[in-house]
Amino acid sequence: MTIRILDSNVATQIAAGEVIERPASVVRELIENALDAGAQRIVVEVRGGGLRELRVQDDGSGIPADQVELAFQRHATSKLNSADDLWSIGTLGFRGEALPAIASVAQVVCITRSAGQAVGLELRVAGGEVQSRSPVGSPVGMDISVRNLFYNTPVRREFLRSEASEATAVAATVTQYALAYPEVRFTLMLDGRLALQTLGDGDLRSVLIELYGLDITRQLLPVALQQGEGPAAISIQGLTSPPGLTRSSRSALHLFINRRVVQPRGAIAIVVEEAYHNLLIKGRHPLAVLNIAIHPAAVDVNIHPTKSEVKFRDAPRVLAAVGRAVRDALLASGAPLWDADHMPEAFNTTQRRFELRQIGGDWANAYEQPPDLGIPRSGDPAHADALLWAQRPPEHSPAAAGEQSRPGLSLSAAYFERLRILGQAQNAYIVADAPEGLVLIDQHAAHERILYERMQDQYAAQSIGMQQLAQALTVDLAPEAHDLLLAQSRDLTTWGFVIEDFGMALRVRAIPTGLPEQHAVGVLSELAAALRQTSATQSIESNTLLAILACRMAIPVGQILALEEMKALITDLGCCRTPHCCPHGHPTIALLNTGSIERQFGRIA
Repeated sequence: MTIRILDSNVATQIAAGEVIERPASVVRELIENALDAGAQRIVVEVRGGGLRELRVQDDGSGIPADQVELAFQRHATSKLNSADDLWSIGTLGFRGEALPAIASVAQVVCITRSAGQAVGLELRVAGGEVQSRSPVGSPVGMDISVRNLFYNTPVRREFLRSEASEATAVAATVTQYALAYPEVRFTLMLDGRLALQTLGDGDLRSVLIELYGLDITRQLLPVALQQGEGPAAISIQGLTSPPGLTRSSRSALHLFINRRVVQPRGAIAIVVEEAYHNLLIKGRHPLAVLNIAIHPAAVDVNIHPTKSEVKFRDAPRVLAAVGRAVRDALLASGAPLWDADHMPEAFNTTQRRFELRQIGGDWANAYEQPPDLGIPRSGDPAHADALLWAQRPPEHSPAAAGEQSRPGLSLSAAYFERLRILGQAQNAYIVADAPEGLVLIDQHAAHERILYERMQDQYAAQSIGMQQLAQALTVDLAPEAHDLLLAQSRDLTTWGFVIEDFGMALRVRAIPTGLPEQHAVGVLSELAAALRQTSATQSIESNTLLAILACRMAIPVGQILALEEMKALITDLGCCRTPHCCPHGHPTIALLNTGSIERQFGRIA
């Protein structure tokens, strides 16, 4: 095989493939350029999933006319002067690859004007070649249209998904930057339909209301941590959901490093979820928006072609700070942050706009207009039932799919003392009257939480009780489970178990006080399964075992309780540190509010 230098066009297209994977990649690069240019308004218009046309308008500083063509050459940048600057990057873009990569695989029309110029410039580029250059009247800023993406690399188009899927990916990208920059007003149009518009007022909650609605946003807990000074400083700001508000995927986990979007699949996401240990049901994920601000020299943002991953100089310290910030927010959580009847008027407007958009209504005639940057809006009239939804209180708006939400009750001891017990339903749930409506308490989950925290305290004080068995139990286990438990025999003793090797089996001579003897074998089997799946620290292993013990020792579903037993259970639950869920994350309490009951009986519409 003969070695030769690649043709420049081929080399450029290969390089573009690393940066531009799909239409969402184009939007990401253009938004980052706009933000670096100081834009306060950014409008994104998508047609045909972004393959037919992507248009991004901003009111940033623009590009001087004599530098526009230079901006479309590879590695042309205004943000780096030397290699040393790579360790003090304060901008989103820095490689000078965005515009040339886009122009090499699409037909680009760039209209720009800088503040010091009387007229703007229109530059047309196709396949990396300049087609025309002409003066044009335009506002200060940038207006880039990217048409027929991958027109000269048809193979790349075959690997793209449907237009709807690509449009969804673009929307997700715009959403991320709207959350990272709440002070910037973002507008997203999908095939002429307004899909998103943020206020740009600098309040993260107003952006979240646009995305998830007020009912979700008002439950989110503030996260704030400031640690260290100077180059060692770490600041973590944002919001996170209480354990009762979860998602089935990590799609609602929004993570930023110095306001740079990072993918929620690395160590940071794992640490955030670990902060919810024993508070989330398996397979559920929190909703969170977190920005980690650290010194630029302490993070390397140049390790991935798409800049979607970063590397920390002192990763353990950063991850420990993230875990502590989220855990502190959960421990400090109390009553709902807002009362729906006394929310800021601006948020009320945002919430109504969110509700209309969820059902396809047109809010443009009723509320503040989007910025007039030349993009048309949908003119379809709102449907009658859309107006009915808009007039209902926020808590009755349609819920976003895939989420699990519970009312934001302040579950203090005083709250439980105010409950008036009415009885027991299905021999599984305690029914009580509360000012908000009817409260249902899962007797098994509640007792499980009580026992778990009680044993946690006993374990911390090294006072877990042990009961000797009159006749030792023989437990037959698989060889792997047998060896795992024997390796933990010393630690098991501190938890109340005394086990010894008995050939191919285990002999159990003592079990924790309160554990029914018939459940001992099941507990050991579950513990062996847990040990097989984790290599975590001692504390996590102890919590795992205590959760298993609490579940086996708790009042079972189907057991009839006397009134005094129900009262005692509720009182003990009110004294728990985390009364709203069992150690496995299942809710202990549910509220059927008065409004829901009255609607069932037709008292209210």
